[in-house]
Amino acid sequence: MEDIILPLGFFAIVFGFPLVRREMNHRHRMERLREERALQASQPAPDVPNLDDAPALALRLPEPHRLYALALLCRLEDAPLSGLDARARYLVTQARQQDLPATLRGYLNLTPAARQRLAAQGQLPEEVLREQLELISRGVEEALGRDTAAADQLLTQGHYLRQKFQPVKLGEPLPVARGGGRKES
Repeated sequence: MEDIILPLGFFAIVFGFPLVRREMNHRHRMERLREERALQASQPAPDVPNLDDAPALALRLPEPHRLYALALLCRLEDAPLSGLDARARYLVTQARQQDLPATLRGYLNLTPAARQRLAAQGQLPEEVLREQLELISRGVEEALGRDTAAADQLLTQGHYLRQKFQPVKLGEPLPVARGGGRKES
């Protein structure tokens, strides 16, 4: 019997010890992962501002301001940025990404105490919000309307074509040629 027990014990130690060790490591890792997940679940999620939360914020506004904010948001989304000069593009982009969301957040984060403070100063929060939305809207309108280079180019081209191709009526002086002299027929 000793002949069988001794080799059997040897094989159990050689092959069994690594298996038991692996099982113990696995259990230890699983316990650590459970503890880490429990710790993460107990901690609040970091407050990462949403990059595009303006539509969600606009939907939380009271009715007349909601429509105005959504219309302004549509105007900003539909703005042809590629056709604008650098300053106008910057103004429109900043209005869309920072100014409008910050304005909406500021209004929505008003506490009752802050509303009372504004009322004590003679300002209603809704009027302040309307004024700020109108300022953003006027700034965007100005930035989008400022790009007059394309319109000027179109008018200049039309003036040139009228001079070049408009027929000359009898009795009118002939148009001046580019060389400075008069054309003779």
